Amino acid sequence: MNESGLIARSERFLESIRDRKVSLDDLKSREGFIGLYTYLRGNLEELQDLKEAMELRGFKYPFRSISGYSSQYSSEIAEDVHDIKRHAQYFRMKASAKKNLLDRVNSAISSHRIALGNLEEYALLRCPDCSRSLRLYEVEYRDVMDGVMCPCGSGMMEVEFSGSTICRPEIIPHLPLSGDYMVKMSELSLWARKAFKKIMRLLKNEKKGAVRSATLVIKVLEDGRWIRRRITIDSDDDDYERMLRQRYGPNVRIELIQFHRKKSSIINDRYTRTALALGYAGLSHDIIMDIRDRVYTEKLRDYDAVKRYRRIQFEARTYSPDLRLSEDELRDVRIQRMHTLLHEAGLGDASGRLNRELREDLEVMEEVKRELFGDVPVNLVLWDVALYYLGTSLDRRSKHSGPFPNLRPVLDRSQVRTFDEISREAVELLNTCWDGGMVYIDNLGDVLLKKFEIEEKMKGLHMKPNPLAFGAAVLHMEGGVDIETCAEIFQVRVEEVLEEKRNIENLGKPSTDRAKMFLNLIKGD
Repeated sequence: MNESGLIARSERFLESIRDRKVSLDDLKSREGFIGLYTYLRGNLEELQDLKEAMELRGFKYPFRSISGYSSQYSSEIAEDVHDIKRHAQYFRMKASAKKNLLDRVNSAISSHRIALGNLEEYALLRCPDCSRSLRLYEVEYRDVMDGVMCPCGSGMMEVEFSGSTICRPEIIPHLPLSGDYMVKMSELSLWARKAFKKIMRLLKNEKKGAVRSATLVIKVLEDGRWIRRRITIDSDDDDYERMLRQRYGPNVRIELIQFHRKKSSIINDRYTRTALALGYAGLSHDIIMDIRDRVYTEKLRDYDAVKRYRRIQFEARTYSPDLRLSEDELRDVRIQRMHTLLHEAGLGDASGRLNRELREDLEVMEEVKRELFGDVPVNLVLWDVALYYLGTSLDRRSKHSGPFPNLRPVLDRSQVRTFDEISREAVELLNTCWDGGMVYIDNLGDVLLKKFEIEEKMKGLHMKPNPLAFGAAVLHMEGGVDIETCAEIFQVRVEEVLEEKRNIENLGKPSTDRAKMFLNLIKGD
């Protein structure tokens, strides 16, 4: 397929994804769930094929083909300069279209991976006879559609909704599944857009990495003249000066060294970060739209007056008298109209000065939007990522992406401080006005560090804990949350949490008589 055909095919496919709206109603029935899952998984395979074809045709670096065009031309071809510039502009536009299309495909791939990761945590396949279970990603998606035969031979496995706490399928309708992340961003309100930027910044929190290369500016003596050069070398050899002398001789001087470090983010992919931020910002926007009247009624002294003020403001801004006025005159007329309406409604004087109570309510409303509503999406994404770290094993995070593709399996001490951004007020708002199921924890970052520390100690011990109960036990022991609440958060029984707690407390202690005897011999008792 030529480039034009590939571009047309990709655009048609992305537009078909955009036209097919995803609804949460698909998750209420097994048939709807299977239809949605197979649809998304089929889309992902097609998108990956398109991406591979685009990269083979140079869509990843499209501007390299026009890098030869320059503004310097010889006098012999001066008359062709206009044609060359016109052709160069055409190829630049075409290269830009290629890059933008590949950008959309990459965004769509990341969004589909997030959606599939949430669906795979939300449900699994279980045999009604032998109770054997399979994850959806363990079988071919066409088999999911046609039915998966249980190895026991009793019949087809059925879809069972697990109700897992480490997924949030509600964000799927807000993901840029067709790669239209710019459109999704434009649809956000001001406070949601600021929250989107904050989530992007938090998920990009980079680890302090090791040096992978270095750029040096050196001066070399050649033919009696000092020549300045810029070179890049790997970090395999730390003795840069000795290596330079071997390559350029003894007359070499280092003027500048710039080290390049390998820094891993919490989520090592900008498309995934963008899709997650949009998904949680869009979900939070819907939540706030449902509960904002209740919040404003509690926070403001006279919410009805604020609503009347908003209606008057809208009416004045859209007021169009039957007169031919200039732009400045029309603006003055609308301002005067607003002053008159406010005075008639008892919300201000004739000069347009608002009542003191209304002014204070408007200030409180802006503060609520900025401080409280803006923290809701941040709280949701940080809480879900923290639960995913607590409720999964290191091996699973290393081998399976889950709801958070490209998530680092382990975070360092500086990165876990990201989870201290959770707001107590936003947690209370979600738990009061929405089924948030969240608990405010002062030291959530320290809880995650303890979890990583225990996982490091468990390496090679052949322990097989229950991941959800294990995470609940760590949260109970390090976060100071009562054990019943921890069990409810991870949807496990209290007995399972107690068992994992005992295993953690006994970690590193001798469990058999022979082990105790050996330890006593080592100690010399």
